[in-house]
Amino acid sequence: MKPLSSKQHDVDDLDAAIDLYYTKGWTDGLPIVPPTEEKVARLIAAAGREPDEVIANYYERRRIVTVEKLAINAVMAGCLPDYFPIVLAIVEAMSGPRIGLHGGNASTGGMAVGFIVNGPVRDRLGMNYRGNVLGPGNRANSTIGRAVRLAQINVMGSVGGAGNPVSAGRDILDRSTMGQPGKYAGYHVVENEEDFPSMRPLHVELGFEPGESVVTVFPTSGHIQISTHENHGAEAIVDTIAHYLVAGGKLAKSFVVVLLPPECVEHFVRDGWSKADIRQAIFERGARTVAWAKRNGWMSGPSPIDPRGGDVLPGDEEKQINVAASPDDILLVVTGGPAGAFVHGIFSYGGSFDSKVIRSAAW
Repeated sequence: MKPLSSKQHDVDDLDAAIDLYYTKGWTDGLPIVPPTEEKVARLIAAAGREPDEVIANYYERRRIVTVEKLAINAVMAGCLPDYFPIVLAIVEAMSGPRIGLHGGNASTGGMAVGFIVNGPVRDRLGMNYRGNVLGPGNRANSTIGRAVRLAQINVMGSVGGAGNPVSAGRDILDRSTMGQPGKYAGYHVVENEEDFPSMRPLHVELGFEPGESVVTVFPTSGHIQISTHENHGAEAIVDTIAHYLVAGGKLAKSFVVVLLPPECVEHFVRDGWSKADIRQAIFERGARTVAWAKRNGWMSGPSPIDPRGGDVLPGDEEKQINVAASPDDILLVVTGGPAGAFVHGIFSYGGSFDSKVIRSAAW
């Protein structure tokens, strides 16, 4: 492996190293793991990449994102070496034309990065796809997402705090008005592929092989929880899901991620529904006309800052809007704990989703 080229800093001890990162504005507000040369090199070796390999070219800010810089931030986040290939795949995906990298890094809206992990890597790394899947507690889930955020801050220049003075001598280029908690570690979703074999995993539905490890990345503005506890059967559950997705106000030609907990999936399996059936039903029941949206005070345009309501114009009765651009843009993921019929609908933040095979020197 080629030698590392990043600047090194001498410190007296662990506390001094952590304080240095705070002073420089290199953290997300939480303490970090000091990225020693040895630790950074271990991550790069695990991925089988060279330190100077370019993962992304951030044209708007004239920044080059290399394997070495990402490894530094992954160490800071607490990643183990085997986690790093997923970090690389996420950044590769979010830097492509489908995601809209600059919008999420600079917009006044509170975009977070979401990612869905499929394939053998889930169990290899001990990732959580059961209870509290979106919450804290699992090292792989949390630190992989945090590594991406730290890279956005330190490699891509997205320092937050608009309206504050310059932070530690760094320009504040993340202009988010409010932000959101998902900006700390992302929406880290891992699919349960084992318990319901008739529900094809997301990566297989997207055309990948079952034995491939894949990450699907998406930009998100946030989510809603949908209770389906009193809905007994597939028909009733999809009615409720579609109803609340429409009420979320995101009726545009985009995508939506729907997390299905086992308690709901048991109904779908019992009633003989596939994921394709669920997608089609949600799409059909999530359709409205532009005229309906205007009369009921909803936004009917694709932009998150479009005005709501408005005069009904000729042709508005025929123009359809929906919770997603097509049934295939409804990403269904089986995940979560065994009890509780809480479906989660994760909304888009412009852009689209993209998937990458996770490459590693270890598998």
